[in-house]
Amino acid sequence: MASYNDKLIDSLATRIQLFLFWKSFDKEVMNTEDIANYIDEIEQFEITNDLANLYSNTYYQTKLKEKREISFNGKNAYVDNICKNIPSKTKIKELSRNELKPLKDKYKEKFEKILPLKEFEKMTKDETTCSYCGISLDQIKALGENKKLNNKRSDTRGYTLEIDRKLPNLEYSKENCCMACYWCNNAKTDEFSPEEFKPIAEGIREVWNKRLGELGMKEIDVPDPKIWNTKFDTSMKPDIEK
Repeated sequence: MASYNDKLIDSLATRIQLFLFWKSFDKEVMNTEDIANYIDEIEQFEITNDLANLYSNTYYQTKLKEKREISFNGKNAYVDNICKNIPSKTKIKELSRNELKPLKDKYKEKFEKILPLKEFEKMTKDETTCSYCGISLDQIKALGENKKLNNKRSDTRGYTLEIDRKLPNLEYSKENCCMACYWCNNAKTDEFSPEEFKPIAEGIREVWNKRLGELGMKEIDVPDPKIWNTKFDTSMKPDIEK
């Protein structure tokens, strides 16, 4: 399972990419090595659903070197110019160990408020059922022991739950995170909101129940239905601890 530090870096990479996307509408050209000069601005930058959704459903659905204009809050920017502004997450992760380490250290203070370590540990240690299909770790173990699983990645994934961002284009936060089984996490990917994923999760649950029934085991408990209320426009503004 990914560590707290891994999620911190993933979350920072999301923030940096969305910040650079937002800055592109001001016609600012920023070199990767200049990102560290914007530490305070990146920290204070507010991520909105509208911006995050535009980034994924418009910018990323356009050929990245295409001379096409897209708009945000009355400002326009060409996709090919935006592309020049935004390094990959892999590149950002590399930089966070060196040039962007001061930014990472500063962001750590914010991250520890939006996803406190104690909440991360509580989720990863105490949660034992998938938030989407409802299967438990004990049921997964039983299926595996009785030749009812076909996962070929069981050495690294499958027998533990994984942290999922309900809305994948936003930062990791207490409000935006839940625990998911490998199969739901893999199927949901970055494509579906929980609301959209509901029928898929219910289909996965139906298969699990059939396999569990063949072993004479009880059906999966229904997960908390509140998760299905989460749509791509649902606010995930963190309830920051003081």
